[in-house]
Amino acid sequence: MAKLKIFTFPDLVLAQKAKPIVRVEKSLYQLADDLLETMYDAPGIGLAANQVGILDRILVIDTDYEVDENEEGSAKGSEVAGGTITHRNPKIIINPEILSKEGEIILCEGCLSVPDYTAEVKRAEKIKLKYKDMDGVEKTMTAEGLQAVAIQHEIDHLDGKLFIDRLSPLKKEMVRKRLRKERLENEPKVLAGLSPQDKRKKGF
Repeated sequence: MAKLKIFTFPDLVLAQKAKPIVRVEKSLYQLADDLLETMYDAPGIGLAANQVGILDRILVIDTDYEVDENEEGSAKGSEVAGGTITHRNPKIIINPEILSKEGEIILCEGCLSVPDYTAEVKRAEKIKLKYKDMDGVEKTMTAEGLQAVAIQHEIDHLDGKLFIDRLSPLKKEMVRKRLRKERLENEPKVLAGLSPQDKRKKGF
């Protein structure tokens, strides 16, 4: 397994729509493992392929795991920067399609691709989902609460959307300007060395 680079706003790969996966091949197993390792290490509760620069419709989530800072690595857990991960319950979801939605829930969301910013977002409280598993078998599942929100958040990524795109137009533009400014301030030397064409590719 490998920890992958997580692209951050305004990298344009985040605004591109991922393509459906036609066949589940061996390379996809490696990608799924890498996505999970990257997600746990970040740490986050979900990660979509777009976020690591791969435009395939696959996402991973785990809303149940815990990070134990005191427990040493064991057969039941794996070590990450913040401690040891226990109670894993990962889900690998390929070609997700929401069949139905029920209710409304407003949660404060963050995103590994939009670091250091959170906002309240309204989503469906319960969803029914059609997807393929790692054997290529089509399945359905029902999710609610945090798990439903996480899945909807990651499907947005696969559709080229960020959670800030769900804010009001005025607030969204304010947030985008602020995030661009912070990125420029945090990476001045890197961005200064880019050509105008490369800067446009990165969303600046």
